[in-house]
Amino acid sequence: MQTLVESRITEAGKPPCTALNLQCQLVYFKLEEVRRERYRMQRLLHPETLKGAPPKRRAYSSYIRIEALRQLGKDEEYYRKLIAQEAELKKELESLAEIHPLWPHWSRIKGLGLYLCGAFAAAAGDISITPTVSAFWKSMGLDVLPDGTVPRKIRGRKGTERRIPALPHVTTIGEQIRQSILRGRGKLYELYCAKKAYYTAKRPDKAAIWNHRAALRVVQKILYAVSWEVMRLADGLDAPRPYAFDILKHPDGHLITFEDLYDG
Repeated sequence: MQTLVESRITEAGKPPCTALNLQCQLVYFKLEEVRRERYRMQRLLHPETLKGAPPKRRAYSSYIRIEALRQLGKDEEYYRKLIAQEAELKKELESLAEIHPLWPHWSRIKGLGLYLCGAFAAAAGDISITPTVSAFWKSMGLDVLPDGTVPRKIRGRKGTERRIPALPHVTTIGEQIRQSILRGRGKLYELYCAKKAYYTAKRPDKAAIWNHRAALRVVQKILYAVSWEVMRLADGLDAPRPYAFDILKHPDGHLITFEDLYDG
């Protein structure tokens, strides 16, 4: 018998891309839960395998906790099962990504692998609820306030507007994508370097970290925009161009497409 979530995913008439996104979301959440539990067990049973120097001495309470978990059936065998389950779920997510409409494009961009494609699809979710790219950016945590600033807390000031437009897993995936852009050293990285040089020349008084983050944010929004368009069109939905081009009529030559981001 199908659960409410599974019935929504397989609902008759559900657009194929949205259905895939929701399947990716279900698998991703299961993967995150297993990964979190595996990490918890790893910290207790095998702290020496974690990054950084292993602890010089374990607290006695750690041994009591390990014994308590063992009595609950959470022992070394349980930890090994978590590792295997994590690998299976990651493989399942990658299998879904391989048949996703985004993969033919993402596969040609350095730094963007199957896992990240599946995770991005999970973050995107139901693409029908974001009729414009601006709405999609907001749902993915990339919106801006009316004054052009990013929603955030300001140190030393209370009462500043701080909206949380995206769920925690969405912002986590966004950070993974940003790191992949920097490590990929492909067209996305070249675009980042160009934007960073532009911001540095435009605002030399700004700290280097500000120029870095601003440039990376622009590149991320470009990637999200072209991905949103592909997913909307795959579901037979309208995909209006960004406001700057559709309403303000900026030159079409400045509009970046997926093909402009291909590395080969």
